[in-house]
Amino acid sequence: MADTPTNFRSFDQQDHLQVIDALRGYAILIVIAVHTLGHVPDLAWPAKRVLTMGFYGVQLFFLASAVTLMMSWHRSADPFGPRSLKFLVRRFFRIAPLYWMAVVFYWFAYEIRAEDFSLQLLFATLFFYNAWSPYLIPTVPGWTPVPGGWSIGVEFCFYFTFPLIATLVTSLRRALGFVALALGVMLAASHFGQGLYPEIGPEERANFLYFWPPNQLVVFALGFLLYHLVKDEATRRRIIGSKISADLASLAMLGATLAVALSLGPNKFFDWNRGLPPTHLVMSLCFVPWALVLILKPSGRVINRAITGLGKVSFSAYVLHFAVLKYTGQLLHRLWPVAKTGVYSIAFEAVFLVLALVLIRVIGEASYRLIEQPFIDLGKALLGRLNGPAAARVGR
Repeated sequence: MADTPTNFRSFDQQDHLQVIDALRGYAILIVIAVHTLGHVPDLAWPAKRVLTMGFYGVQLFFLASAVTLMMSWHRSADPFGPRSLKFLVRRFFRIAPLYWMAVVFYWFAYEIRAEDFSLQLLFATLFFYNAWSPYLIPTVPGWTPVPGGWSIGVEFCFYFTFPLIATLVTSLRRALGFVALALGVMLAASHFGQGLYPEIGPEERANFLYFWPPNQLVVFALGFLLYHLVKDEATRRRIIGSKISADLASLAMLGATLAVALSLGPNKFFDWNRGLPPTHLVMSLCFVPWALVLILKPSGRVINRAITGLGKVSFSAYVLHFAVLKYTGQLLHRLWPVAKTGVYSIAFEAVFLVLALVLIRVIGEASYRLIEQPFIDLGKALLGRLNGPAAARVGR
């Protein structure tokens, strides 16, 4: 399955890489796994602690997104203005239609009461600025138009700034500088953010300060670094010439995840008293070399049809999996024949996760074909019509 070109000067010209689908597949896999925890309250502690690391699948999505967007950006030779417009149009039609439909879907699926409706919250969700307030994500009690929508709001904030960043971060050295800058932003946001929204509780504020864009910017910066490491000739030569493989790198990644789970656990911010970094930063730093090896050596058992297929429909899977888990969990709890505590809780979790994955894969495929792909094609058609007049003017 080695679909990455040996000549990496043509890396940006690849419209679709199975290895990127594999990364997305692993991201949605662990995100689904962590969200099963809410439906298995008596899961044995060791399993619960390990599955908790699935919270950081979102950061793996952010890394993969930064790489693919950089590839797409560098495939175009258009001036900055037209290139930026095309970028935003493609991103809008890729994300917004399904996301907006999900607002309606979850209103009925979760049986939201009319008195919980908020026009302000709806607008923040529809126009992707919901990640800038604890009342709009929300991390305080209230209506959540789309579960997990915080990450989509953060992603769109990144989209709005991406053209400028992509124009400025044009080398490995600049990518390192961007990581350092983003790390400074994260530290400043964590410190000064403590004074925001004094009326909410400390846990609600901590959740908000974890989710909001300044805290996640460093992950996107690491995605830029990953892209430029892939493009760097010395890095490519060193890794391709080494004995490391995608399978070995994945074993190392699994070991690192277990080590972080058992030693650090979920840690939202720098803990200066104990000298501990935030877990999402640690996991993102682990994801970068793992993803680098997979991109440069895209072969082995870890890159397979099952995981790439899941990755292909990962956006639909992400948006819809909350509802699938809710109804699957309710059904399985009624049908489960033995206890759901101790060792049996691990068996229940395993069956639940496998069943949910199968259903999410099927439903995600249908959503991808019936909703995502037609709107992606509509965006391409619109760009084609916009390009027509421009081409005609150039001809004259």
